[in-house]
Amino acid sequence: MQKKSRLSRLALSYWLSGDSFQAWTLTLLVIASTMIIVLLTTLSNKWQVGFYQQLQHYRLSGFIDSLLQFLLFSALLAFTAGSQAKFRMLLEIRWRDWLTGRYIDLWLNRQAYYYLRFNGQTATPEQRISEDIRLFIATGLELAVGLLRHSVALVVFALTLWQLSGVVSWSVNGLTVAIPGYLLWLALGYSLLGSCLTLKVGKPLIRQTMAQQTYEAEFRARLSQIKDYDEAIALGRGEAAESRCLSDYFRPIFLNHLAIAVSTQKLTMISSTYSQLSIVFAFLAASPRYFSGDIQLGQLFEISGAYWYVHAALSYFIESFSKFALWRAVACRLNGFSSQLQEAARLGSPQGRISSGGNLVRLQDLTLFSQSGQPLLQNLSLEIKPRQKLLINGPPGFGKTTLLRTIAGLWPYFSGTLHRPGHSVTMFLPQRSYIPAGTLRSALLYPCADITLSDAAIGDALTCCKLEKWRDKLDHSEPWTKILSLGEQQCLGFARVLLQRPDWLFLDEATSNLDQQTEAHLYAVLLQRLPAISLISVGHRETLQAFHTHTLRLDMSPVSDLKHN
Repeated sequence: MQKKSRLSRLALSYWLSGDSFQAWTLTLLVIASTMIIVLLTTLSNKWQVGFYQQLQHYRLSGFIDSLLQFLLFSALLAFTAGSQAKFRMLLEIRWRDWLTGRYIDLWLNRQAYYYLRFNGQTATPEQRISEDIRLFIATGLELAVGLLRHSVALVVFALTLWQLSGVVSWSVNGLTVAIPGYLLWLALGYSLLGSCLTLKVGKPLIRQTMAQQTYEAEFRARLSQIKDYDEAIALGRGEAAESRCLSDYFRPIFLNHLAIAVSTQKLTMISSTYSQLSIVFAFLAASPRYFSGDIQLGQLFEISGAYWYVHAALSYFIESFSKFALWRAVACRLNGFSSQLQEAARLGSPQGRISSGGNLVRLQDLTLFSQSGQPLLQNLSLEIKPRQKLLINGPPGFGKTTLLRTIAGLWPYFSGTLHRPGHSVTMFLPQRSYIPAGTLRSALLYPCADITLSDAAIGDALTCCKLEKWRDKLDHSEPWTKILSLGEQQCLGFARVLLQRPDWLFLDEATSNLDQQTEAHLYAVLLQRLPAISLISVGHRETLQAFHTHTLRLDMSPVSDLKHN
């Protein structure tokens, strides 16, 4: 029951949102055009009575009049069908725009995209936000519009069948039994039998379709991982290992697809048999009244047409079972992804105390823990004042990077008190700076899109950071992460600092891919251009001490060693 409720909330969320007026307007246009289509279809079915009567009595003028009526109905039907398709596509893209924005907000809110790594989930956001939302909306609208059309058609043509059925009666031991609307009851019974068989045979298909979506997503994620680490794999000659790994990931896809093929075979056999028998079922059911002279040829074809629409409406579930299975699978994946994002956002809530204000960093009795609860750094207390430059070093595994993440607000597993600068501008340079797609100019100014700097100022920063050869490429859109070496990417990070001029700068092994001469040059330029900057660096090289006023060494000692340089 809870799962059904969540699916309903997801399906109706757009119509209950702030954009509900737009959603309901397009929905009503789709409904209205669908109703008109059913009305025109009803008139076209009624048209058959007169048309076949003209043929039966060889009336040429009546035949021509019937053809003109048919052309009018066809023109109106074509126009209305085209309008319905347009309204449905507008509703689809606007709904997708709204739902995509909602999931992007969930993904980016409170840095949930970052904390997904902590909850042990293997979600692929790009698959959920791009493909799953598209499938959910397109398939859902197709099913909903089809259900509306067939539901209205069922009511209208069921009345037609009821009227044309007459009353069938027979006597059993002197007792007369009369059944009005017998054609309708036969159609209902026939469709109910087909629906029950389809439900029984096709039920495993829902589970198999959901599993297939999961396996496909995991396989795509593994392929994407190879793309991200292509150079490392090539240097390590890891092709054979990757091939075996990809085969292992593809194996469940293969086996589950075979299971889907068997289920689809059974479902198709039921559906095909059901459809083939339906062609003659209406004629067989109505033939007694025709051969007894109770109805004419035109009415026989009207019964056949009405029965076909009733049959189509009642068998809509049968024909759409695989689409419904896909829609339900995608909806469950989206609901699961939403839960993962909410859980990830909650992980970002710190366990310790965080305050902000002023222009200093203060740590009081700070203890850092691993995700499993093991202590990494215990009872650290220190205060970093404006303009001070602190170097953090020590052996690997003693929480240097974790300490920097904690100050940045990205590591929630700590106790004690953390005080951060209030209104100061802060920047963090990781070991590998993020370079977004686009121009080199946008990469240098990221994420401050509102900064306007002259080409001369940007070129000067590139020259200072030994990137002068790229000065004439500022407005070129290139795959910069592939073009720039790892060392050049770190130089670009320093150029970004010179241009954005933060008050506080945190560097995590930000010069690890540079030689000592270039590293010294970048720090010297940084301190020369931004002498008032407050600096906290994580690094291993002892040569970095010359550019810092204090050094904090993290090691096995009970109390970490903080000293003046």
